[in-house]
This record gives sequence, C-alpha cells and structure tokens, in this order.
Amino acid sequence: MKTNLQNFSDRKKNKRKLASFDGCMIDLKDELPLMFKAFNEALEKYEVILNQTKPESRARGFEASLLNTEMIESIQKHFPEFWRFAKYKRFTLRVKGYVVLFKKLNNSDKPMNIKTKSVDAISEQLTLPLFENDSSLTEPILFFGYRKNKLGMIIDPKLVYIDENQVKWTINSDDVDNIGLTGFEELNPVSPDAPRPILREDIAKKVSNK
Repeated sequence: MKTNLQNFSDRKKNKRKLASFDGCMIDLKDELPLMFKAFNEALEKYEVILNQTKPESRARGFEASLLNTEMIESIQKHFPEFWRFAKYKRFTLRVKGYVVLFKKLNNSDKPMNIKTKSVDAISEQLTLPLFENDSSLTEPILFFGYRKNKLGMIIDPKLVYIDENQVKWTINSDDVDNIGLTGFEELNPVSPDAPRPILREDIAKKVSNK
C-alpha cells in the first residue's frame, strides 16, 4: 500500500500545471482568434490545392500532410516569434505559458496518435521534455485540432485540453466569438502583458458541453 501511495505522490509531482477553461479564455483572448483565423486560412489553401490534384495522383497520407503543412505555414505567419519544432519534428506553438500541438481529432476529441511513451505522457500532462534543454516542463499542453466528417470534409476546429487521458474541456469558434461578451475580463481582471497562464490547481477542472 505504501508503494502505491508513493507512486501516486511521485506522479503528482511530475504533473504539469493545471489549466482551466476560464483561465485559458482570459490568457489567450488575443491569441485564440488568431489560431482560428490561421486554421481557416490554411483550410482555404488546402482545399484549393486538393481540388487541383487528381484523386489518382494523391499519395497515401497526402491530404493529412497537405493540411498539416498549410497549418504550419499559417501559424508561422500569425505567430512568427512563438512557433517551434520540438522533439521528433513535432510542431508547436508556445505562447503565454501554454504549449499548443496540432492534430487531427477522433470523434471523442482526442488526437489520433500511435501510442508511445511520449504520447501517453502528453495525455497525462506529465513533465516529459518536449524540447531539447526544455524550460516548458510545467506548462500545460493543449491541442488545436479538427475532425473529418463522413464525406471527408474538414470540420469542427477546436482547442482541446486533455489530462488523465480524458478530455477535460474544449474551446470552439463559438466560444472565441463570445470573448469580451461573457464577462471573463470583468470577473477575472488580468494584465494583457501577463506572461503566465491563469491556472486553477485547487479546483475541479471544467468539462465543456459538446
């Protein structure tokens, strides 16, 4: 029993900071609209190139690779000082105390990944280094992702926070459109130059309505 308690304690020590829906909406109130704008621009370019490429000429993984490339370029355009490639060529946006990864999502809003030690650590918000000489070990990890419907159309872009291998909350375009109308700023005043996220480590995490 002591061993189990010790393992639980060690696991808690190795966790990244907890991120909340409200805190993220406040901290990234300027960045969230840009993320969705970057996605929409990437999607437009993706669709143009896709329509110009015959189906019989598309290699395996062509569509996913194309959208990923367009998304990287668009994020680099809108966040020129904050993008970075992490280990294993994993593209990231690191801004205001958050690390954002970009992934296609399944129907449960979880990233479609091959199970590895690194992937498991990210899903558990553990402090496994993402970068060489990593100084972001405590920064919460978010996913910006999208889904494909049965017709193959790209839909439902959203920001997702996963911890304990469970989706805790999401932010979609409707949430972003309501920034400034929800009373977040009035209820939770914060300097626009604040470098760190508002993290609520002693309250239950909020699960958004899907």
